[in-house]
Amino acid sequence: MSARIAAIIAHAEVLRADARALAACAERLRAVEAGLRAGGGAPDWLHASVTAHLAACATAAADLEAAARRLSRYAEQARP
Repeated sequence: MSARIAAIIAHAEVLRADARALAACAERLRAVEAGLRAGGGAPDWLHASVTAHLAACATAAADLEAAARRLSRYAEQARP
C-alpha cells in the first residue's frame, strides 16, 4: 500500500471518529431536550437553541460519515 493511500485511509478513519463524536453529542442534546420538556419552565429560546445544536450535530455527523465513505471508496479504487 502506498503512503498516499494509507494517508487517505487514515484520514477517513479520523472523519469516522469525528462523526461518532458528533453523533454522541446529538444524543446528549436529545437527552437535554427531553429533560427540559419533562421539567417544564425552560424558556422557549433555550429549547430552540438546544434543538438547533442537536440538528447541527446530527447533520455534521452524517456529512462526515458520508465523506469518510467516499474517501474509503477513493482509496480502494486508487490501489494498484
